[in-house]
Amino acid sequence: MAVITEEEKLRRRQSNEDAIGTLAMEGLSLDAPTLALMRRFEEGELDREELSAAVRSRVASLHARMSSAGLVDAIVGAA
Repeated sequence: MAVITEEEKLRRRQSNEDAIGTLAMEGLSLDAPTLALMRRFEEGELDREELSAAVRSRVASLHARMSSAGLVDAIVGAA
């Protein structure tokens, strides 16, 4: 884990808050595990590439679970 300055932590926190706010304006929200990943990024436990990879992996896992439950077809078919 890289040590980051308090200034960098603040910048990362603001970036996360901006992203969460943008999603909220679209009527969307993030689940607790994804928010936890973002907090780890804020604290310097993850760098941007690690955060991106973790979020992509999480999305793929959720998509696979939804797909196996038939939810993806139900949602896409309803669109």
